[in-house]
Amino acid sequence: MLLQAVFGLMAMFPVAQAGDIPLSGPIPSFVYEIELTYIGERTTPTATLSGPPQTVPPLPYRPFVPILELSSELGEARPFGACQGQVTKRDQGIDVQWTAQGRVRCGQRIALHQAGLPMDLLSYQWVRLRGQADGQVVVALDDLAGHRREDNVPLATVTGPFDLTIPLKEVGRRMDLRYVTALVISTEAESTRILFDRIEVVREPLGSRQPGGIGFWVWNYRAALENPETMLATCRSQGCSRVLIQMPSQSDDEALWRGYARLLRAVRDRGIDALALDGYPEAIQEPLVLADKIRRLLDLVGPGVLFGVQLDIEPYLLPGFLEDDRQLRRYLETIEVLKGAIAGRTRLSIVIPFWLTGPTIDGRPLACAVMDRVDEVAVMSYRTDLDEVQDIAEDILRYGEVSGTPVWLAVETTALPLEQHVVLRRETRPGRADALLDYDHRLLRLTPTSEAQATSSRQERFRIHHRFTVRPERLTFAGRPRADVSMAVRRMLDSTSHRSFAGVIIHDLDGFRALAE
Repeated sequence: MLLQAVFGLMAMFPVAQAGDIPLSGPIPSFVYEIELTYIGERTTPTATLSGPPQTVPPLPYRPFVPILELSSELGEARPFGACQGQVTKRDQGIDVQWTAQGRVRCGQRIALHQAGLPMDLLSYQWVRLRGQADGQVVVALDDLAGHRREDNVPLATVTGPFDLTIPLKEVGRRMDLRYVTALVISTEAESTRILFDRIEVVREPLGSRQPGGIGFWVWNYRAALENPETMLATCRSQGCSRVLIQMPSQSDDEALWRGYARLLRAVRDRGIDALALDGYPEAIQEPLVLADKIRRLLDLVGPGVLFGVQLDIEPYLLPGFLEDDRQLRRYLETIEVLKGAIAGRTRLSIVIPFWLTGPTIDGRPLACAVMDRVDEVAVMSYRTDLDEVQDIAEDILRYGEVSGTPVWLAVETTALPLEQHVVLRRETRPGRADALLDYDHRLLRLTPTSEAQATSSRQERFRIHHRFTVRPERLTFAGRPRADVSMAVRRMLDSTSHRSFAGVIIHDLDGFRALAE
């Protein structure tokens, strides 16, 4: 019976062998879900442990009109502080009046949507306010996270007649514009009235944008140094405007570094933007090492040669990164250290995955916090379905328009393995468990372990919840002809309408050259 149980368990998992899986990184005090990822033919998966599921916010109302008059959408008004008052909707706006007991700050919080839904304003660049205020009145917005911590972002302090157009750029640096919840009006006066005849958000009119560029990532810097003409010929054949070349190792000799500097100059002299490329996850633990490397290069190439430095740090590959707010902050601090090393001598570009809009820091998407600190971003939007590329990169492109940050998208040409994922969730019934999390020994036990055999003082059971497969042909153009890549890139350049869209980077030169012509 035990042998049958072992074979039954092995069949549940997409490998030929089941056993104990060692766990690295911190283990949350409460593990709700475990995701096992099997790459290619590997029989030992990586395990990602997640704590309690976060509360999923309600889907926001997303308007698509170029000018949205918010006063017609406003919902319930609630006073806060020691205030009493009323909000009256009129044909041409709203009239807000209130009185306070003493000179203490109080006011009205008015929901932006009649159904109480958050509103997605990320596609808008300005907010316009016009009206008349008796006394000094602060007009602000809040989002879901800000409302929970009783915080908001002021737009303006108005008094008397006002007619203001306020960029949402600075507002977007302090809140998640995808989940704006309320208009907040406050004052310290004992009696106040404000009449709005215009509260609207405005989208930048559609118009011509700069043509998008094409770039290549080049990781094999030694091959590029030995045969730069091959690299440049491939670049020219695709009409590329930039080449991003991996920096030498600090241990490489000075002659190689000087050769690398000459290569960058040669690229620049051909009318192609040359960017130095580097980065690794551990950089967030030792940013000064990478900063020294950047300074070494900048001192070597001199002014005007290097268009930019692009960093592909990928700190989320470190165990527990996304579950540790301190590591998220360390990532942002690392970017600031590296930007300080550049010291304005060239541009700073950061490579980010499209899903970095999910994790939040101080209530805002981590992707937005990164974009606030850099001159441009490149998004690993690796999909072969171009509609899917547009969908997964949409929020980053929209925030790029608000913040003025150029956004490059990317396509993949290198061969990728099949990925099989098994998701397990907590199970309280012993007979239904498929795996046992052993906290003391830092193991996920896939083979059955009886209670008598257990030596750990803390164990939790888990059961397979679902499985899914990520097929490589969904992610990469590997195995297809070069013409397919060229066509996909051209379609992206022609169909991506966001003003923030700067172009497409092909990952990578070697992968592209390996494709059939």
